[in-house]
Amino acid sequence: MKFAAALMLMLPLIASGRVPLAKTEEEGDIWVVLVAGSDGWYNYRHQSDICHAYQLLSANGIPDDHIVVMMVDDIANNRQNPYPGKIINHPTGDDVYAGVPKDYTGRQVTVENFFKVLRGDSKGLEGVGSGKVINSGPNDRIFINMDDHGSPGLFCFPYENMMANDFANLVMELKENNKFKEMMVYMESCYSGSMFQDLFPEDSGFYALSAANPHESSYAAYCSGPLNTCLGDLFSVSWMEDVESKDPNSELLKENFEITRDLTYYSDVMQWGQTSVENEVVAAFMGGKNSNTSPAKKYSVEERKASAIPSQDVPLVSLQNRLKAAKTLEEKAHLESEITALENRRSLVKRVMEKIAMKVSGDEKLVRDLMTEKQEKITAWDCYGKAVDAFHKNCFTLGQSTFALTVVPTLLNMCQAGYSSDAIVEATKNACVFPTMHNAY
Repeated sequence: MKFAAALMLMLPLIASGRVPLAKTEEEGDIWVVLVAGSDGWYNYRHQSDICHAYQLLSANGIPDDHIVVMMVDDIANNRQNPYPGKIINHPTGDDVYAGVPKDYTGRQVTVENFFKVLRGDSKGLEGVGSGKVINSGPNDRIFINMDDHGSPGLFCFPYENMMANDFANLVMELKENNKFKEMMVYMESCYSGSMFQDLFPEDSGFYALSAANPHESSYAAYCSGPLNTCLGDLFSVSWMEDVESKDPNSELLKENFEITRDLTYYSDVMQWGQTSVENEVVAAFMGGKNSNTSPAKKYSVEERKASAIPSQDVPLVSLQNRLKAAKTLEEKAHLESEITALENRRSLVKRVMEKIAMKVSGDEKLVRDLMTEKQEKITAWDCYGKAVDAFHKNCFTLGQSTFALTVVPTLLNMCQAGYSSDAIVEATKNACVFPTMHNAY
């Protein structure tokens, strides 16, 4: 009789496709990796998003020993922060920094350490940060949330870049080694769709949402206010604010995707990999044990939309806003000179890439074609990886040079057109006769 009664209670949920997450030994655990791959005040939003994600997942019952956080941690106590020791993800939001684990910070936020965390390589991380890793098994689910800048086929870490094919190879290695049942990635970066395109088969157990399609910028959000920077990213705040307003034990990932897609007005949020995972409940990857059933905060859709700007324009818009608010002639003159310097660095980035393309192709018309904004699908991974690495090392440190990322598609176009990596690498050395720049934003 008890079984029959329980079945009757479950029938409406089964009919709606919302099967509650029944935790059993076979179901496994949830493991989480949260990565903010940037530093600096202009990139406030990336660490803010990741801290917010931690608060959400922790409140949903995922314990700290199953959450790994990687962030430089230079925002909360930054000299520009008017709220020392605090980080907010919404203009009227609560502090999201308190209690966040500092597993890997500063120079420890690297691609190598990220891969070691996912592999469960405790020995390789001995004496590094907290040493915490993902000790997952074949019945476990892994949720990865990553926020930073990107370009075609690459996601930036503070001082290096993660190539999409390397990440895909790692995921498939983990799958072959029975390190997860399913893995889900929510990635916030420009061109983030290119991190998954044609790289993950439908039966891989891997599912991802990208903030943008393979050819476009993502957008920052909540960019007006006293902090003179953006508090969040449009994709990130959209998916989190939706999850916080629903019961994760009944909302489907498909619903979260559709709502996030609709709220991320200016870029094309997309699904990748094994999209059938969308039929699982949010709690399967984000927890639901301590689901908050109190009324959700009401966020202004209009405010979110009105304050959004392209990610690469955050430094420029922030300076322009400060200039408008400046009260003294001295302050105005200083900000005007900063804006001029920023615009000069941007002009330099374009000139350098033109020189590289000209050196490689030897034809002005071809240079214009190679510098078109929309790039090819990535197949020449070896050439492209070497070209990106050379541009990063010889010209502009990409993690600190947001605007330089906007010309990286030209490197891909050259590789896809059949030019050799040796020619492109040599061209970067010839064009970049200055010390590698870290502030071309």
